[in-house]
Amino acid sequence: MIYWNAPYNRLLRLAFIFALVPWLYSTFNERRRMQSYSVERALMLSWDKIVTQPSIFFRRAVVGINCNVDLIVSGTALLERMNSTTNRREDHEVLNNINDLYEAFTYFFSRGAPSERHMSDEETFQNLIYTAGELLHRSHYYIGGNAALMSEKIASSFPRTTVICFEELILASLPLNFLNQLQTYLVGPIGPRLQALLHPSIVRTNSTRIVKDELHIIMEYKQGEILGEYVAPASSRFITSHDRYSGSSVVIEMFFKAISQFNPDLIILTGVHLLKHQNREMRMEKLRLIRRNLMQIDPRIPVHLEMGSIGDSDYVQEVLNRIIPHVDSLALNEQELAFFSHVANGPYADLYPMSPGAVHVHKVVEMIYWLITTYGFDKTDPTSRNYGYKLSRIHFHSLTFHLMVYRGTDWSNLAAGLAAGARVAARQACQASSDNNMENVELRSSISFLLDKQLGKYYNFEPQKPLVSWMRNDVVFVYTPVLVCKFPTRTVGLDDVISATGLLHSQFYRFERSSACTRKAKKPVKWIEDATTYSETFSTMVDPFASGPYPIEDLARLKMSIEKSKKVAKNVVNSKYVKSVREQNKTLNFDRIPIGDQVVVLFPGQGAQFVGMGSKLTECSSSMALFDEASEILGYDIKKICLEGPKTKLDQTIYCQPAIFVSSMATWEKARQEDETLFDRVTHTAGFSIGEYNSLVLAKVLSFRNALRIIKVRAEAMQQCSQKISSGMLTIRVSGASKLAEAMAEARKLALEKNELPVCEVANFLFSGVKVVGASETCMKFLYENQDRFAFRIVKRLDVSGAFHTVQMRDAVIPLKQAFSGVEVNNPVINVYSNYSGHLHDKKKSSIRYSLIQQVFNPVKWEQIQQLIFRLHQGDTFPTYMEVGPGKQLGSMFYHISKKAFKNYKNYSC
Repeated sequence: MIYWNAPYNRLLRLAFIFALVPWLYSTFNERRRMQSYSVERALMLSWDKIVTQPSIFFRRAVVGINCNVDLIVSGTALLERMNSTTNRREDHEVLNNINDLYEAFTYFFSRGAPSERHMSDEETFQNLIYTAGELLHRSHYYIGGNAALMSEKIASSFPRTTVICFEELILASLPLNFLNQLQTYLVGPIGPRLQALLHPSIVRTNSTRIVKDELHIIMEYKQGEILGEYVAPASSRFITSHDRYSGSSVVIEMFFKAISQFNPDLIILTGVHLLKHQNREMRMEKLRLIRRNLMQIDPRIPVHLEMGSIGDSDYVQEVLNRIIPHVDSLALNEQELAFFSHVANGPYADLYPMSPGAVHVHKVVEMIYWLITTYGFDKTDPTSRNYGYKLSRIHFHSLTFHLMVYRGTDWSNLAAGLAAGARVAARQACQASSDNNMENVELRSSISFLLDKQLGKYYNFEPQKPLVSWMRNDVVFVYTPVLVCKFPTRTVGLDDVISATGLLHSQFYRFERSSACTRKAKKPVKWIEDATTYSETFSTMVDPFASGPYPIEDLARLKMSIEKSKKVAKNVVNSKYVKSVREQNKTLNFDRIPIGDQVVVLFPGQGAQFVGMGSKLTECSSSMALFDEASEILGYDIKKICLEGPKTKLDQTIYCQPAIFVSSMATWEKARQEDETLFDRVTHTAGFSIGEYNSLVLAKVLSFRNALRIIKVRAEAMQQCSQKISSGMLTIRVSGASKLAEAMAEARKLALEKNELPVCEVANFLFSGVKVVGASETCMKFLYENQDRFAFRIVKRLDVSGAFHTVQMRDAVIPLKQAFSGVEVNNPVINVYSNYSGHLHDKKKSSIRYSLIQQVFNPVKWEQIQQLIFRLHQGDTFPTYMEVGPGKQLGSMFYHISKKAFKNYKNYSC
């Protein structure tokens, strides 16, 4: 027996102490270091600890069937270049012309949601390609197509798996040492550009070569970008294409032929969504072909399906019934999941399309649970249809969180796969090579929220323990928040990277790896050497003796169509009209002034008034002189009303608008007196509603006297319009699930039934998720009573006497036009933003008059203007944003646009 206290055990005790002390020190020191890190850095470190390699690797994979080349452009810039515009915002299952493209792009742009639509007209698509190339000056092409992107990720990040890109490979023709390597096979039509772009370890044969690449136009947009009256709530993309080969029967057959030849232990099927644009008979035949082959695959080999955007509800129903049940794994995003539920009457079927920033976790959990229990496998009941199904794993990814859901015992190491996918999402979006710089990512997640409504499961965020798992019946859920890139370089392909990473970190128990195939080949296969440039592959691509599945006459016809479209597009781009528009919209250049010295002046609008405004200006003689001059023009003492009130009089439109205008100009006069260099440093100016007139006076477009005369007429006309019916304005907060447009439409219908003027529309776009609605009393009552039904919240009713910037003010147009008659309008010396357009005023004088008149009965696009002035920064250096006039309302709104830019905000009140 060994006695611990015996003298001869002193050395053992000392050894134990010396081992314990370093362990305790490292443990507590690690905790202390983790607490000192930012939330984003701590989250990355936590994922690093969770990510572990599976004990059984996937060694051989077949990936197919869609491959193409992506041409990435700014979506808003491309539409502007195409000189396309429309007031409609509508989804289209298939795009037939440029107007359809604009409407569908706007529909998803306004929601910040990714989407993909097929362009049916080949000539229009070639026109788009040519215009996109002109826009970029030098076209930049990237690997595209789910299959090619996933293969590229596997080849570059998982060297244990080699990617081979063709269907008709004969293993007997390969050297023996090649068979000992890790292999993955990609199937799909590969043109010369894609051949040059693919990773060198991806091996290819001649079976599915095409002379010209399939091309997709990726119309990217960033959070805060503006298109018409809409501001993108999140960074995303819209994809349009005119594919001819990715969904062909030849490629599908070659894909399944490759599976039978290569004996893989993983199959990745993509591109099923590309069949949606084909006629019903053709796509049904191909779906039957895919389903028949899926059911013939060895059940020990897992099949993963990567979903894509589909807009056809009938086709989605067929995919759900024919394809989903016969794959083992599925990856999809919030749009695809919501559309599945919408089409098949699943839970929360009315949420489509979802806005990425407004996805509730508990709703996604309900939809995924419905999907995996309805179309997934169930071995408990041999009599049920689910007994023969295979689906047992779903990898869901959205902008702010990811979920891994599985059923049964076939899959394992899924928490590591989920963490690996979340980790690569932040890196890929920001193109970051390391985790040291966390300034460009942020966590957009609440500290605590509901995960599973049925179980009452809540999530409490801890950066050291980001993952949480739970079980509902026999379905296991694993959740993690995701870091969002503030300024993503590219969003296209991110879903494929996440899915491939999560899949390769997962482990599948059902399969057994067999020995290398010793089957003899009937004939050798012609190989294309690995290439890194287009010139190295061109000679092989045009080899007349190389066999390909696509008719030469079709390729010749395509070439003629491209040349014709180039001529048409060139005429459009070089038209005199487009050139004149660009000339008029040219921004005044202030690059001579360092960005840190530049000043952006903001003027408030109606609602900022208070009794006593101007009291800080009494010692400035030039400011007081403006009050005296204004009183002479108006015919009453405006200074007395500003300083003494009463409030009831000051709040009346006929007094309020002139009072705010004069007070703001007097405040600017004092600021200019205190800093003689101030005016010389002003580069941009914007005013809210009546404040736009202050901006135009500052930019020397209007004189003070002329502007005040116009404002007097404007205020009287708007006051008269507001007396037609009892009306007001409501500040409303909305989310992705809100249906404010439908609520306003029903409110207007109710007003018509009561023989009232149907006034109910958005009057002000303030900042993301917050709008002001102008409405009659009847309509406002309807909105108050139906907040929950339409999923929005009324914050408050504004202290105004009418529904300004709505159709109720239309009769103010005639007197306002008369007021502008004979008024001299000058070219601006400072960049001035228009409330009506949300962009800079152009140099055309008639256009400035038109915008000011239209502003009276159209919404103020302040959110759009704020996004533009935010973008004036260079790196981390921002100009000074100065609010001049009564109150700090504009500053509080600007805070919601960018906290970093708000650090340079200053208020100069009166």
